[in-house]
Amino acid sequence: MKTNIVKMTEWKNLYPIKKIILLSVWLFGVLILYASFAALIKDHDFRTIFIIILDSVGLVKSFIPIKKYILTSYHCMPVLNQIFTKKELEKLLENEVFQKMTGSTENPLNRPELLESENWFCIHGKFISKNMAVIGKAWVAASLNNRDITPVKIFYMTGEFLKVKTGHSWNVSTIQAFNYLLWNEYKIIPAKVFSKDYEQISTILKSTFRKMKEEKNLCEKEMIRYLLESGTEVKALFWNEIPGFKMPNKYCSRMEKK
Repeated sequence: MKTNIVKMTEWKNLYPIKKIILLSVWLFGVLILYASFAALIKDHDFRTIFIIILDSVGLVKSFIPIKKYILTSYHCMPVLNQIFTKKELEKLLENEVFQKMTGSTENPLNRPELLESENWFCIHGKFISKNMAVIGKAWVAASLNNRDITPVKIFYMTGEFLKVKTGHSWNVSTIQAFNYLLWNEYKIIPAKVFSKDYEQISTILKSTFRKMKEEKNLCEKEMIRYLLESGTEVKALFWNEIPGFKMPNKYCSRMEKK
């Protein structure tokens, strides 16, 4: 019997438990609201008006995000879980065999939260498509309370932006080795994209994705399947659409030496 890696990872990250807890907390808020109304009507306890107002605001504000979180299938597959069904997501990783990312002799990696298969990364329990990722980089993290966690920031060819927390603080050599491998092994440009550029790059990638989809006369799901299976040859079409966008020289020069 084949192991369902997606379902196993989802449970390992306790997402089903988190859904139950969130739903229980929200329903408890509904119970408090009901009890407060009952106290107001039966006992004329006007002090409950303040509780009713606060509870109502909290329930209304939290309803949509909690509903979205609970109804989202497989949180371990961001972006794609908005496109494909649970069965389709499981099918995408059905024949993938994951192993620890070791890097290369020159740029070794030794992080337990980094796994990879032929077509996918698994970064701290999040599955990222190698073929869909067009820009990506691990960033040096810093925080005032010394609890910094290294993030990996990725743009898919669809224009969707992902920020994956690695769960740990990587040292500089690990970050450099990971970013080096992104380009040399997977043709993902390890460019540092600042927040002010997110919207512009996202818009350009979405526009390119839409044009390509129309040219091939495919629906969104079919187009994403095509990109998932196309490999790296399609990525250059997206890079070329970004004005003034250049691959970092240090990665290009290293690639030429290989």
